[in-house]
Amino acid sequence: MQPATLSLFPELPPISRPDPDAQAVRRRDGVDYYELAVRRILHRTKAGARPFSRTLNPYRGCEFGYAFSYARYTHGFFELDLRRDLERKVFVKRNAARLLERELRRCDLRGERIAIGTVSDPYQPAERLYRVTQSVLETFERAEGLDISITTRSPLILRDLELLTRLDVRHSVTVNISIATLDPATARKTEPRAPAPEARLRAVRKLSAEGLATRVFCMPILPGINSTEGQLRPLFEAAVEHEAEDVIGDPLVLRPGGRKRFWPWLESKYPQLVPRYQALYGDADSLSGFRRERLMAPFEALRLAYGFPRRTAGRG
Repeated sequence: MQPATLSLFPELPPISRPDPDAQAVRRRDGVDYYELAVRRILHRTKAGARPFSRTLNPYRGCEFGYAFSYARYTHGFFELDLRRDLERKVFVKRNAARLLERELRRCDLRGERIAIGTVSDPYQPAERLYRVTQSVLETFERAEGLDISITTRSPLILRDLELLTRLDVRHSVTVNISIATLDPATARKTEPRAPAPEARLRAVRKLSAEGLATRVFCMPILPGINSTEGQLRPLFEAAVEHEAEDVIGDPLVLRPGGRKRFWPWLESKYPQLVPRYQALYGDADSLSGFRRERLMAPFEALRLAYGFPRRTAGRG
């Protein structure tokens, strides 16, 4: 892995590890923003491990900061508090577009699948200030033939709707809007800082209306919280109504860094479910085999019943 560097000004010499106590570039509502200078912006994935070959994350850390985020481990590289700092210290890769342009010139990436927003939300509040995601998308306009997916919980993506439709002419663009539940009480417990699910659904409709392939990501599926047929059905009904192309789901992943935040959260919000989660996960990161199939059965039945995947009007 290439070492990341943190500096307040580009001309400062890089340091081997960002100093968590360094003065932030900017502060907003208890969130510190740091400039993170990286040497690469496109990263390869292990062959066959993911449905994409490269990832791109304009930010490290995420203000939406839900307790079940598997990405908390990334802040461990900076020796930060894995329980709280994911949402309090956000690192901005302001040189992302320049690096991307250089990497696109160096090699022919046509046919590659590039996923934007795999470990941090590319349209979190920091994007309103820094527009790194927007600059990256503008850089992709100078290339062609890529398969680009963007995953977000934010309707801020609609700001770039015109840009995305232009990109969809040169590439194949898919937008994944993460909505784990439509129940307001559950949403307040699981994603208190994220935009309202209804706002995200409106984004699904507007993106689909422009012919963009738009999917709902029901992730993670949390046993006993959003996993039953009764809990999931409203989301599938809304996905049909708002013209989503597909609904994709996957169970909770509990990486070591995330456990430090998840277990206290579960004990606080859903104490009655603690024994069930302990029995399901134990020391494992994820569910497998029969346990996974059993948890996903209601989701898969609804996906089939509601006719997903569908084809958007723009793709038909």
